[in-house]
Amino acid sequence: MARRSVAGGAIAGAASRVRFAPTSNNLLVSSWDSGLRLYDADRNTLRFKAESDPALLDCCFEDESAALACCSDGSVRRYDLHSVSQDSVGLHEDVVFCVEYSQTTGQIVTGSLDRKLQLWDTKTRNVSPTGMITFDSDVSSLSVCGMYISVAAARNVYFYDMRNLTGPVKAKFSPLEYHIQCLQSSLEWNGYVAGSVDGVVVLNYLDDVVDGNMGLVPICFPMSSKFQKWKIQPGENKLHRNSSLQENFCYWR
Repeated sequence: MARRSVAGGAIAGAASRVRFAPTSNNLLVSSWDSGLRLYDADRNTLRFKAESDPALLDCCFEDESAALACCSDGSVRRYDLHSVSQDSVGLHEDVVFCVEYSQTTGQIVTGSLDRKLQLWDTKTRNVSPTGMITFDSDVSSLSVCGMYISVAAARNVYFYDMRNLTGPVKAKFSPLEYHIQCLQSSLEWNGYVAGSVDGVVVLNYLDDVVDGNMGLVPICFPMSSKFQKWKIQPGENKLHRNSSLQENFCYWR
């Protein structure tokens, strides 16, 4: 298989997240070298680069003109991809591991080492969160699908309706032996894929009857690297994995 690199200079630190834009082939990359980069994958060019003091642990698109990133200093930053300006839109008490944007509600959702899941309204631009949930463990990963949020804390996965955060609509204990490192819910919000720090992956369903009939689908790998991120590609019955530590990309049908 041919390899293709994206122009624009090497990244000094390991990439923490890679995401394609909602409607284009623009590629957003956050990294431990404190840089956020936007590449045009079709033209193989660097379109945007912004530096910050803290390391960037995750990123996502708000839309084609704005991006979000979460930082090791506890801040959540918004980047204007046209003017190259950036500002702080939220703050945690510790390192922020993950960030997602809900196109349905216009809210930013973040998870942190401070054991909190927080929501921020992009319409009001208020740095005070509009919603907060505190867990017993660090929030290591999350996934947003419509009005619903999937949250990974230790070995548990919690599911919340953004219209009512008083309690989870469902909670599932994963069979993984170690803490969950990455989590991705299905597009139909009927299941999720979770990967742990020891390189084991499981597919689980929200419906206990379906889950019991189908069973779990563990996938183990000889690599010792941690799985960084997972993605369920729209229109495809595949699981995609990228691992910046090993610089490889794999997918399974």
